[in-house]
Amino acid sequence: MKIAFLIDQRFKMIVEGTEYNMILLYPEMQKNSNKFLKYAAFFNGKHYVFDMREILYLESYYRKTSIVVKNEKMRIKARLNEEEGKLPKDWFTRISRHDIVNMQHIKTVKGDEVEMANGDVLYISHSRRKEFGKNYRAYLKLNERLI
Repeated sequence: MKIAFLIDQRFKMIVEGTEYNMILLYPEMQKNSNKFLKYAAFFNGKHYVFDMREILYLESYYRKTSIVVKNEKMRIKARLNEEEGKLPKDWFTRISRHDIVNMQHIKTVKGDEVEMANGDVLYISHSRRKEFGKNYRAYLKLNERLI
């Protein structure tokens, strides 16, 4: 049994000319496919739900993670690695063992410094510099912000 997965029109030529028993069609992803994603957190005995677009960055010290939304920090008891798995990779990237940034809110990048939209300056670790550069360029290209 041959099965073809047609996700994008660019793959149409692979399917044509071959006989398949089943072809699964998926709609092409929108550029803003993450626009309705929510992030849930438990803080001071209450549950909070954030729109992921509002999160500037997450930072972690002593197994506790702070979620920075605008000029407000909320401290939750969680490991940054666990929280990183909940975030969309095309918006968020890790810049150090302590910080994950939302690339939508990066104001400037100068050397190993990242200035966020709220004015906070975070530092890119030496070991993550190359990966950050690759992820940030991909983000800019995907969102048509790269010249």
